[in-house]
Amino acid sequence: MLNLISIAMCTYNGERFIEEQIDSILNQSYANFELIITDDGSSDNTIEIIKKYLEHDKRIKLYQNENNLGFVKNFEKAISLCSGNYIALADQDDSWKQNKLEVFIEKIEDNVLIYSDALLIDEYSIETGKELIRPDKNLVSGSNNRAFLLENCVSGNTLMFKRELLEHLIPIPSDISFHDIWITFVASTYGSIIYTDESMTYYRRYSEQITKTREKDYEGFFDRFEKKKNIRQDNANVVVKDLENFLSLSIVTNKETKHIIHMLLEHFRLYGKIYYNFSLYRLLLQHQDDIFAIRKQNKRKKRAMRTAMGLKLHTSTFFII
Repeated sequence: MLNLISIAMCTYNGERFIEEQIDSILNQSYANFELIITDDGSSDNTIEIIKKYLEHDKRIKLYQNENNLGFVKNFEKAISLCSGNYIALADQDDSWKQNKLEVFIEKIEDNVLIYSDALLIDEYSIETGKELIRPDKNLVSGSNNRAFLLENCVSGNTLMFKRELLEHLIPIPSDISFHDIWITFVASTYGSIIYTDESMTYYRRYSEQITKTREKDYEGFFDRFEKKKNIRQDNANVVVKDLENFLSLSIVTNKETKHIIHMLLEHFRLYGKIYYNFSLYRLLLQHQDDIFAIRKQNKRKKRAMRTAMGLKLHTSTFFII
């Protein structure tokens, strides 16, 4: 009998694109799945659209949150409601290739997580000719959790993992920056991850998603310098929270990895007082192939220098300030 795949989808005011996403899931060539939808208090027609599907397909289950949980905790709830041997995540405004689940179930083998890059589409579902990660960055496979200490190449809407990972995955820390960086770090610590060279997800980018350009609200050079310093400090605080959560995992047993995390924590906790950390730079340089595996080879030394200086830190899954 085919393994059951649970698809965890979170919704919030997604009326504009949710039909296209649900249709792409229902049309999968691999049909033994359940679609778990947790809605976080939509005020548009999202619920009405989903209920129309409920009338015709019993594989879909809808749960409406009494209170708004937020993006991370809503995904945690959706994942916890899944009963399949495999769990895939879906965003409300993307769409999937018809054979995505079939390819994933065939290719995952002994790995605990599988993912792919994503093809970018616009608000009219037209491909832009670009991928989400490549060619600017590498996709990473294996058990190298160090690659995810400072950045991520695994988007939540492109991944599927085995149920055995739940023991270490749930609960997702409430102060983690994003659910996908947590899932990826846990998976690459617990076991190994793999990716398919073919992009299996259409990742939608449209005007409402794009961060607005910050207005120049500073007066003069020194005011600008101080405000940018505050932004970098805020970014450092985000990374500190992520690293603290990584360190709290009982499955993180490698002493060298723990040492690297402790060094990073020491540096970024004192970011406002220490501008450059030569000891950290040497450590990062020593392990650059692991820590900066997502970076292209010719950018790794520069990345080590900038991290030791606190100049660039991730504030979201893929965008670096």
